[in-house]
Amino acid sequence: MAIKSVKINSPIRRVALVATAVFCVLGAYFFAKWGLANTASTRTDLKEIAEFTTEIAPGDPQTHYSAAVLLEKSFLPEDFSKSLAEYEKATALAPHNYLLWLALGRARERNGNAEGAEKALRKAVELAPNYAETQWALGNALLRRGKSDEAFAEIRKAVAADAKFTDPAVSTAWQIFDGDIAKIKQVIGDSERIRVALALFLAKQKRFDESFEIWNALPAEEKKNLFKKNGEELYNQFVTEKKFRGAVQIISQISGNEISNFAFGKINNGGFEDDIKTQNPGLFEWSLADGGEPQIAFSDSQKHGGNRSLFMIFNSAEGRNFRRVSQNVAVESNKTFEFSAFYKSDLKAQNTLRWEIVDASDGKILASTENLSPVSDWTNIKAKFTTSPTTEAVIIQLVRVNCGGTVCPISGKVWFDDLSLN
Repeated sequence: MAIKSVKINSPIRRVALVATAVFCVLGAYFFAKWGLANTASTRTDLKEIAEFTTEIAPGDPQTHYSAAVLLEKSFLPEDFSKSLAEYEKATALAPHNYLLWLALGRARERNGNAEGAEKALRKAVELAPNYAETQWALGNALLRRGKSDEAFAEIRKAVAADAKFTDPAVSTAWQIFDGDIAKIKQVIGDSERIRVALALFLAKQKRFDESFEIWNALPAEEKKNLFKKNGEELYNQFVTEKKFRGAVQIISQISGNEISNFAFGKINNGGFEDDIKTQNPGLFEWSLADGGEPQIAFSDSQKHGGNRSLFMIFNSAEGRNFRRVSQNVAVESNKTFEFSAFYKSDLKAQNTLRWEIVDASDGKILASTENLSPVSDWTNIKAKFTTSPTTEAVIIQLVRVNCGGTVCPISGKVWFDDLSLN
């Protein structure tokens, strides 16, 4: 490629060329300095470096913002005023950046300038009218200034725009209106999402009847799908406080067809037609304790009703270890029930087995059946019991009867079928 040269004979052209070169060098210098300061300000954790970047690039809003954040984090009294000044400079340099107005409003409020905070936050909402974060911040600032109507108007917008504000909105309204549920719904809305959050909040306040009433009124399909995780959380709260009647309804509503037969006063899978989980059974399902004695399986050759029965094989010289079989059943208070079970057995032991009904709230034994005897035909055993005013659930459990000695051998087989409460 041929190289061409251009002669510049005119003094004016030479001056212009030198000026252009100087301008390019200075531009590159300032651009590099600005870029270096901007990068350094976003990556440093030291307030001293952040402050230095504001001197290198005083016209860059990012350097002032970074300095403001790090100065505020130092928690030194003298740095709070410096931090606020840096927030002010950053916002002045980028007046159309709603995030900077949002940060400035929060900084002003932390520094005790409530009026200035409101102005800054209103500007942030003006620049980003559909951004939940600005609406939430303005709503809370107005609330602290006693402007409740305006405050909750902004809070409602924030909740509608972003679900993460639902729970704090309920908590805030609860404190302001002293637990008045009607007023809370009035000021923050009565959407299904709000009602779910309110049901969970009420459960935490141990107002379980109101919590369940709100939850129960939600559409069935949404409880099972959209709000299933919320239902699981609510269920766990009810179980923790031993509110079993509400718990059994909640778990039925969110779990679908596989356990739709959960109900008050009904033993689930009493005929053992469904398999029993050996790991992590639900609260209202059959639970088998760990261990090797007895061996537990299902028998389709021996059955009282349906297609199969529960089958156990014992062969223990000492009889000390025993795998407990149990189920929690939600029941009504102040009501008389009759437990019924069918069994057949060829057990050989002194004092064998029996079924017990225990109050789940305090562990008190409410009733027990007679001890099992060797019988070749299906035999019905029963036990009547009455629940107390505080009973929420009972535990149906198979227990080993103490023989009164240090060694209680037991061997043989037993079948159970068609367990029920009436």
